[in-house]
Amino acid sequence: MGQTIGGASDTVYPMKARKIEWNTYGDALARRLVTLRKARGLSQEKLAELAGLHRNQISNIERNVSSNDGVSDPHMSTMYRLAAALDVPPALLMPDLDRRVAIRSPEQATAKAIAAVESVLREALEEA
Repeated sequence: MGQTIGGASDTVYPMKARKIEWNTYGDALARRLVTLRKARGLSQEKLAELAGLHRNQISNIERNVSSNDGVSDPHMSTMYRLAAALDVPPALLMPDLDRRVAIRSPEQATAKAIAAVESVLREALEEA
């Protein structure tokens, strides 16, 4: 069961000692960013310009790579800049916000799961 910290609704759930496979979340984020960018008809260059970022940052996030040979792990400020540039809530970029953190992102499971996420993103854009 979670415990409340700092007041209102900040709940922390204890995790067993296990390593999160961040690359699966990075892959899900990458797919979401590509889907939203293309749905908005934006190039990586234009999205970078709108977000105040370098095109290489967009490319790295979309490929889930970083300049130090690891996987992409963008700062929160980068995520908010991207969301603002795409005119979407930041939550649309973040995989699995409605679940407890699992070792792997469930969005990695199947092509059916990927298609479902892309469908939700397109519907959200139509509502905006």
